[in-house]
Amino acid sequence: MATTHTKNSGHGHDGPDSHETGIDYPGHAHGHIGRGTYYRVFAALMVLMALTVGAWWAEAFVEIPRLLGVAIAMTIAIAKTALIVLFFMHVKVSSRVVQLYAIAAFVGLAFLFIIIMGDYFARGWPPQLGPLP
Repeated sequence: MATTHTKNSGHGHDGPDSHETGIDYPGHAHGHIGRGTYYRVFAALMVLMALTVGAWWAEAFVEIPRLLGVAIAMTIAIAKTALIVLFFMHVKVSSRVVQLYAIAAFVGLAFLFIIIMGDYFARGWPPQLGPLP
């Protein structure tokens, strides 16, 4: 007599394909992000988008240093990226290993930005006008 495998054997959240295969994934017990959280994150992203557009318009009317404008734009972009990675990519409710890899990716990206900006500013500010050498 064959035994049947029950789909929910007390291991927590089923894996992505468990409904089709009937296989439990015991190592994949993660939290859940509710619909309300998605709406709040979406609203925050819309506010940050409006801030981005507002900063662009304000830069045309108010004389601010170029470096400050770039710093404001980068701050808003980093905030939007963090919201997307944490909530829409589910890093917030993932395991510690996934969170560690996400942080390592951001640190690596920061190093690349620092290296590129160091090279950019070392070439001279403002850029020299005239024919190419």
